[in-house]
Amino acid sequence: GPRGDLYIITKVAAHPFFQRKGDDIFTVVPVTITEAALGAKVEAPTIDGSRALLKIPPGTASGQKFRLREKGVTSLKTGRRGDQYVEVRVHVPKVADERSKEILRELSHLNPEDPRAELYRNL
Repeated sequence: GPRGDLYIITKVAAHPFFQRKGDDIFTVVPVTITEAALGAKVEAPTIDGSRALLKIPPGTASGQKFRLREKGVTSLKTGRRGDQYVEVRVHVPKVADERSKEILRELSHLNPEDPRAELYRNL
């Protein structure tokens, strides 16, 4: 055919669990209540297809973010890799049996906390 310009139109679909912002990657990893409360080492997926070991400290709250250094995208400008940020999301199980309910009630009595106390302190 005749010479001319070639136009290529691409569409990039969103990834199911990675989100890119610049050279950094963001993802969410679910953890159990016990892993968040007691601390644990969990695996987090990386864009390389491998898994990175993430240390969850005791008392980690849902929504807390951790950084995995140089696990992001390689910058075309600098050649350095960005970071990956992992948001921890605490998974609350559905309690179906009576024994599990009793254990949770006992835990509540042993650790009486009011997470909403700050909401009403200055009213």
